[in-house]
Amino acid sequence: MSNILASVQPNCTNCTVFRALENRPLVLPQTDYRKLQDHLEDCDSTSRPGSTLLAYVLANKLMNARAVADLPFVDVAIGGSEVAYAIDGALPCSGLLVHSARPGAPGGVIAVASLLGATLIGMRVGERAPLLNEVGGIATVSVISILSPSSAAKDERPRSVKECSK
Repeated sequence: MSNILASVQPNCTNCTVFRALENRPLVLPQTDYRKLQDHLEDCDSTSRPGSTLLAYVLANKLMNARAVADLPFVDVAIGGSEVAYAIDGALPCSGLLVHSARPGAPGGVIAVASLLGATLIGMRVGERAPLLNEVGGIATVSVISILSPSSAAKDERPRSVKECSK
């Protein structure tokens, strides 16, 4: 990969293509990183349906993430963020990404300890990722916008995005 990037001239028209191929580092605040570790431990101690797939997604996220004290990006989905996303190009949905969602939580809440939440945490605006489901299917989730926890608390979400019950 470095050979390909080194051969690209700075004024080339395909630079955006090569930039898209670069591996952007996944960074998470230390608190989110620790909570992902807790969620992974919970998967090991429970036998609920889907916990094996969730453990896989969480372990993969932890393996590829770096915990940081100060988050260098403002467009990263973290606990407390309002995330607008689309699954397989469907109409966008939004939800509040939380680490401690209770069963029966109101619509618009995405538990990090779910396949959707574990996939979304750490993603940045414009990124796409495979989204596993409980029956073994794979969809594609795209992040459309992210409001930081402070903005989400003020309910500054775009009104053109609907809340989905996931």
